[in-house]
Parts: sequence; structure tokens; C-alpha cells
Amino acid sequence: MTQNRPGAGFLSYRHDGASLPDVELIDAASAEFERVVRQLPADSWDRPTPSTFSVRELVEHVVVGNRFTALLLAGVDRDEARTLLAGDQVGNDPATAVADSARSQAHAFATTPPERSVPGPNGDVPAAAYLRFRLVDLVVHAWDLMRAAGLDETLDPRIVASVLQLVEPHLDEMLAFGAYGDGPSGTLPPNASPQSRLLDWFGRRP
Repeated sequence: MTQNRPGAGFLSYRHDGASLPDVELIDAASAEFERVVRQLPADSWDRPTPSTFSVRELVEHVVVGNRFTALLLAGVDRDEARTLLAGDQVGNDPATAVADSARSQAHAFATTPPERSVPGPNGDVPAAAYLRFRLVDLVVHAWDLMRAAGLDETLDPRIVASVLQLVEPHLDEMLAFGAYGDGPSGTLPPNASPQSRLLDWFGRRP
């Protein structure tokens, strides 16, 4: 998986006209998710997570999401993409499936203009908006896995801060999709950590 360049600032989003300004962040978030998957204990795969999935089902959900996104950005129809991804997408090597699917997704975003329309579940959305959904999926589900497996639940604070900055102006429209449980609790204290804020926004109660 492509790693973020040493010394590169996550908040210094680039935009060269041919790629999304947040491509480095999708790489970093993908690496964070892969890091968690590689730490999962062997006996954790059937445990429930804070989402509606078991640990294994959640890993497959993210792998499918990565591959589905790459296909959509390549111009494949949503129904055809679903057909192509039918069946087990994780196999006996979940970490490799995560890494390979993340690489495909990152490359697809890197070669897609941010304003290009992508078929979303409720109509077309710009690729930049689709990237925000994928970032939240990667980061929030990484925490879901850590909670389910009893791992240290601390996410990379640089990634958390960057995702917060990126999604906050679009939070209402993201929540309107109804894919994030109960959404914000409205009960966080003013001094809540960035990680607590991000997770709370998207229906988690750490």
C-alpha cells in the first residue's frame, strides 16, 4: 500500500488538476485501516462490532467498498460492479485483500477529476464527495475493529484531524444519507477530543 511521504503534511492537500486534493489522505486512512487488520487476534474474527457486522464481515465490507469505488470511478455501472464483486472478497488473506483493494481505490481517485459525477446510492455525486464517504468508512470502521478486538482504540491523530477538517463543512449532507446510525449525540463536552468528535458525528459512542 502506498504510504504517505515522510514529512508530508496531511493538511496540505494538493490539487494539480488531474487528481483529487485529498489523495494522500485516502492513502493514509487506508494504511491505518490495514494496520488495524494486521493486529486483529486470530480469535476475533467472529466477534460483533459497533456496526451491524462481525469483524470478518466488516473487513469484507471495507474491501468490497474499496473495489466497488475503483470500479465506479473506472466507469463501471453500479449493478455491473455489484455482480463483479459477488462472492467472498477476503479469502484466506484478509490483510492482502485490504492492501490490494486500497491500492486500486487510491489509484482510481488519483486519476479522477474531483468534479466528475459518480453514481451514488441516492443519485450522482461529485468524486470529491464520494472520497469523503470512503474516508469516513475507513477511519470509523478501523475504530470499530479495534473496539471489537479489544485493541488500543487510538487512531492516528493526524488522520483524525485531517478527516475532521475535510468533512465538517459537509457533515449535514453526509448524515442525510442515513448510513451512520444515530448520528451525533449532541452530548459531547466542549473539550472532547478530535477522535471522540469524529466518532460521535458518525454514530459511535466511544
